[in-house]
Amino acid sequence: MHNALRKSLLLLASALLAFMVASLFLQVIAREFRWSVDWTEETGRFSFITMVFIAAAYGTLTRSHLRVSVFSDAIASRIGARPMAFFHTIVVLGFAAVMVVFSAFNFTDGLRYPNISPALGFNQNFLFAAMCAGFVMIFLLHLQDLLTLIRGGMIDE
Repeated sequence: MHNALRKSLLLLASALLAFMVASLFLQVIAREFRWSVDWTEETGRFSFITMVFIAAAYGTLTRSHLRVSVFSDAIASRIGARPMAFFHTIVVLGFAAVMVVFSAFNFTDGLRYPNISPALGFNQNFLFAAMCAGFVMIFLLHLQDLLTLIRGGMIDE
């Protein structure tokens, strides 16, 4: 299951990055030849924003996200790695839960009060759906970590 999810997230994030680069490359070329392609800036921005949240879920799944562990390692050396893992997991779970609620609220609010992009006519509030999906995946992955800790196992940090 994790392997299929990992491959899917990597493929989606890679496709979004490639699309963003292609859009921005086209924008640079269009400026040189004075072509009117207003939509390239918006597609580049929208694909970048979506890619960030998909890549954040991928980083959480593969445990390759940036982590500053100076303080947590110092505390873990005194109280143990297990209590520190519980604390870290609960903090990230709480943050992810808050962000899921925030992004879901903004998404539904954006359906009532759309923020339409000028070139594409796209409701920019749909980007909150990508944010919500990314944080839902992060929440579920850390919930799985919490269950592992409760059962007596240890998670790889």
